[in-house]
Amino acid sequence: MTKICFLADGQSVHTRRWCNYFTGRGYEVHLISFRNAEISGTHVHFIDSGSINVSGNNIKILLKIPRIRKLIRKIQPDIVHALYATSYGLMGALCGKKPFVVTALGSDVLISPFEHPVYKIVLRYIFRKASWITAMSDNMKDVMMSLKANPDKISTVIFGIDPAVFNARGRNVPNDNFTITSTRNFEPVYNIDIFIKSLAIVSKRIPKIHVNLIGAGSMESQIKELIRKLELEPVIEVHGRVSQDRIANLLRSSHLFVSVSSSDGNNISLNEAMACGCFNVVSDIPANRQWVADGINGYFCRSITEQDIAEAIKKAYDTYNEKIAEAGTYNEVIIREKALWSENMKKVEHIYDKLLKHE
Repeated sequence: MTKICFLADGQSVHTRRWCNYFTGRGYEVHLISFRNAEISGTHVHFIDSGSINVSGNNIKILLKIPRIRKLIRKIQPDIVHALYATSYGLMGALCGKKPFVVTALGSDVLISPFEHPVYKIVLRYIFRKASWITAMSDNMKDVMMSLKANPDKISTVIFGIDPAVFNARGRNVPNDNFTITSTRNFEPVYNIDIFIKSLAIVSKRIPKIHVNLIGAGSMESQIKELIRKLELEPVIEVHGRVSQDRIANLLRSSHLFVSVSSSDGNNISLNEAMACGCFNVVSDIPANRQWVADGINGYFCRSITEQDIAEAIKKAYDTYNEKIAEAGTYNEVIIREKALWSENMKKVEHIYDKLLKHE
């Protein structure tokens, strides 16, 4: 039985999906994480490093390297795989176990190295130590190669969606309001505050709207205060974190999905909304351009400002009835061709097999 040791955030939905996939495929899965979690079938090893800042600058985790090395020697995995390049990737690179795989998730390569030059040095070291590297999109792959990732040992692996959960079967949008849903977390990169300010404009221009905010994060109290200040409580429902099934049900009853993030690796939230049949308003970034055809299955915001987001939402409202049939067909085809989780994860298994044979 192949034994995998993931280095990753135990509370991340991505980590859970990876662990569950490989345990389901018969692998023995271990997880070393700085945030504790229970994942059925996975041996979770929690390393307590105090509070972890999702925005980075967690240099204290370097003090845990001796313990992580000892754990890996005890586990004796066939493969070590870090999900997130800069923190967990550095842990994996410093532990020295081969084969070592790194998966970048977005901000770790699209934002951090360009805001803090030291991260460029760190990432180059990690990429040099890695046996293989995966990116969530071709755009990310290009950026990683510009940071000296070896083009001969990097693959694009789109995470994608589970069509058993996210699908348009039973889709039923209300007739008495225009329902908008966001499933992005309450972190600065996702610009939820600007989206809410745009709703103050939209609510005056669309007769009746209902907005689902699904997520949580460091800006939660600020977001709730902004909703109160703008008197949008009758319009916006804050759901917090909910199950994947609940997210899918809310998306199937939504006319519009909105994602105005400044950066994304691959916008899986957008993939989920598309699979559930939503029309889309999104920021004009590479991660979204690979999924949204402007005027067909959504509209791009000209900029991430409250006025431009409001304009795009109003345009989606005005054209929804004439656009939604074509949008649904477009969504269905592109998701089936590019964004099925189980098909894409087979690429990772192939990488593992290749590395183990080489070793």
